[in-house]
Amino acid sequence: MSGIVVFISVIAMVMYYHENKNKEDRHNIAIFPLIMIIFAIGAPLYISYQNKVLIDENIRLFKIGHALECGNGFKLLIVSKNRDWQIVKKDSFTKNDLIIRADSCELNKEIAR
Repeated sequence: MSGIVVFISVIAMVMYYHENKNKEDRHNIAIFPLIMIIFAIGAPLYISYQNKVLIDENIRLFKIGHALECGNGFKLLIVSKNRDWQIVKKDSFTKNDLIIRADSCELNKEIAR
């Protein structure tokens, strides 16, 4: 999706440059496509970083013994060491044949008390 935004922004910028002879107007209108390019590149990087931080935090909580509430489709599962869950691939929890990504979890405050 961000590739499409970058592509359209570059085309819009090039078309406007060829259309407009006045240099001052060229620079004023070029700001919007540049902002869109920055957003299209920066937003996925920011979201990816936040996702990694969430995974690291949930793995840390799991290792110190807290129970996590994880969503897997329509089910909510309690994941903890006490219930024989294990860490797999440094970003997921597994028990039997079930694998749940750590970014779909949050601290279960009722069990943590």
